[in-house]
Amino acid sequence: MFYTILIQRLFRPMIVALSLGFALPILAQDAAPPPPPQHKYDAETFKQRILEKVIEVKHEKLRDALLLDDETAKKFFAVYDPAEKNMIDLVKERQEQELNLLKLTQGDNNDAAIDQAMQNIKAINRKLLDQSEQLDNNLKPVLNPRQRRRLGEFEKKFNQQVREKVRDRIQEWKENHPGKHPFKGKTTVKPNRPKIK
Repeated sequence: MFYTILIQRLFRPMIVALSLGFALPILAQDAAPPPPPQHKYDAETFKQRILEKVIEVKHEKLRDALLLDDETAKKFFAVYDPAEKNMIDLVKERQEQELNLLKLTQGDNNDAAIDQAMQNIKAINRKLLDQSEQLDNNLKPVLNPRQRRRLGEFEKKFNQQVREKVRDRIQEWKENHPGKHPFKGKTTVKPNRPKIK
């Protein structure tokens, strides 16, 4: 009798545990699958973050290069920032048109479509030039001629440095991740294309 009670007390929890062990997977099947893991940053968010950081560094370097005090810097950036944003948008638009032109010239498209794409690029280039001249005119009350000249030099130099930095980072990433493209998850296997002679 003592052994019977002891066996019942020992086996009851084990039977309950075993039955729950078999029942839980069946109950869990009805639950919805967990959402797929999301990356901390998608490509667009990452690009936006980098662009904001570049603009922040650019502002600091501009203040130093143009020798701006706080009051002049406020006036300068009040004029410069909107113009810079417009110019960035125009450059993006021009890049899209240039890509479109490249696609048109590689396919069997008519000459009218190619000519229209070239005209669009020229129009955007004129807008960029007009925007640059308008910015220069708007900055005349804020900056002296030497500062405006330094601004032009700074823009060229800074943009070149940013391009080199980005190129170096991409190259470094490719060296550390052979066969992959940033943000694409694709391999670098090139399609078999016939050689043009």
